[in-house]
Amino acid sequence: MNAAAKLLHQVNQGSLSRHWVLTVFLTRTQWVLSLGLFLIFMSAFSIIYTTNTARDLNASLYQSRSDYSRLYGQQGQLLLERSTQGSQARVQRAAEKTLNMIIPGHQAVVMIHE
Repeated sequence: MNAAAKLLHQVNQGSLSRHWVLTVFLTRTQWVLSLGLFLIFMSAFSIIYTTNTARDLNASLYQSRSDYSRLYGQQGQLLLERSTQGSQARVQRAAEKTLNMIIPGHQAVVMIHE
């Protein structure tokens, strides 16, 4: 038999005292301390993970705010350009250049009254 099987056989036979089994394996105090250390390490790792996630989300928030500001400014420029493109003077210049239209003189204007 191997050593582990012999040890189990002796434990089942009662030839080993309870004291010896507790000293070979971890004692209750050592189990509690081991569990405490494990929980402390898990708590530390969870704090590190949470802090890192919060920093990533904060950086993403500031990037989104920066993008928003840039796009808001661009929207203002596009609205200004749209109002400029539709102005009376621009329409008149386009009509004169592309369609060869002219503004009639005062003598050519006829007013019709009803």
